[in-house]
Amino acid sequence: MKKVVVILKSESENSDNYGALLEKHGFEPVFIPTLDFSFKNLEVLRDRLLSPYKYSGLIFTSPRSITAVRDAVRGQKLKDDWKTLENYSVGETSRDLIQRALDLDTKGHHSGNASNLADFIKTDLYNKTVTMPFLFPCGNLKQDVLQNKLSEYGYSLDTVEVYETVPHRDLERNLVALFRSEGEANKDRTIDSLLFFSPSGINYCAHVFEKHRLDLTGKRIIAIGPSTKKAIENKGITVHRTAEKPSPEYVVGALLHDT
Repeated sequence: MKKVVVILKSESENSDNYGALLEKHGFEPVFIPTLDFSFKNLEVLRDRLLSPYKYSGLIFTSPRSITAVRDAVRGQKLKDDWKTLENYSVGETSRDLIQRALDLDTKGHHSGNASNLADFIKTDLYNKTVTMPFLFPCGNLKQDVLQNKLSEYGYSLDTVEVYETVPHRDLERNLVALFRSEGEANKDRTIDSLLFFSPSGINYCAHVFEKHRLDLTGKRIIAIGPSTKKAIENKGITVHRTAEKPSPEYVVGALLHDT
């Protein structure tokens, strides 16, 4: 019987990386786009990006913030002065995208989440004099963990909200169709696991589960990161495993833990 792993995340260029590694380990990946984004305040961001001398560096915690910076500079190169500053990002995929799209190197990509990144920044800046704020492009659903921790450590953020998160237009239709197909003709194909990548993703999906009475019994719920784990549990859903970092290797490791 084929074990279907449902990948519930926003559309991005690294989705194929998850699919390829899951197939290698005998799973059948099914990608359901969960989130969509609309960008805003790019002119405000552009003005900030033109003044690197006012900042200690840039901080990225999502792929959308990278896209926003790229779009804000309108296809031009980011000012070289940014390269001499202290720049940070979460996730290897984001680090690679920043290098390609912005020609900028970042540190802290191995940290896995915003809380760990704040701790890394504190350690990295030990014995360095940092007086300017960090420029932090982010979304409307950002959590305050990074800002609160950095403030506690004596650093400040200039936050620019550059995108809105909304449910993907096809999320409800695709989820319902997938669950109903499992109960019909495909007896040799069952949903083994559902992977949730963000608190907003589980919030939108939980609404669909409740509305259509989709049964999660017997399906393993895998959370990517501690904040997503907490959001799933807040919905009264049991988390079977947590992948500590948003990478295909950590996700597969969590899936294989029980097999």
